[in-house]
Amino acid sequence: HKGKEWDACLTFLFLPLSPKQVFDGRIWSKMWSTYALYDPSYQNHESFGFFIDLGNGYSTLLPTFLMNFAMVYPNRVSPLYIGCMGIAMYWQVMYGTIIYALSFLFNRRYEGKNLVGVAAFVGISNGLWFFF
Repeated sequence: HKGKEWDACLTFLFLPLSPKQVFDGRIWSKMWSTYALYDPSYQNHESFGFFIDLGNGYSTLLPTFLMNFAMVYPNRVSPLYIGCMGIAMYWQVMYGTIIYALSFLFNRRYEGKNLVGVAAFVGISNGLWFFF
């Protein structure tokens, strides 16, 4: 796919999904591998980009389940505890996003790519984690 990252991304984004496929890990692994076509650091198991996603995936599992439990059973979990946990999770994801963006820029992984591609692949897709 060298030089055709956009094609791979658009193919993935417009892939028709059934409701069952939305929860299929194989579909989400395609998202990761599609992004890795654009930023090869996601293919490198020694890079920050790889480990920040892996780490966030594992470290936010239990807190996410607890937050969902608190939404279903609001009287069983302290809102203060859930709020503090939400702030901590947001801070962790925001910090990882900032460090990833700095790593992308510092290591000049933008070289040879057009501004629109960098803005879409790195800016918008990672900016979602920063703002939400």
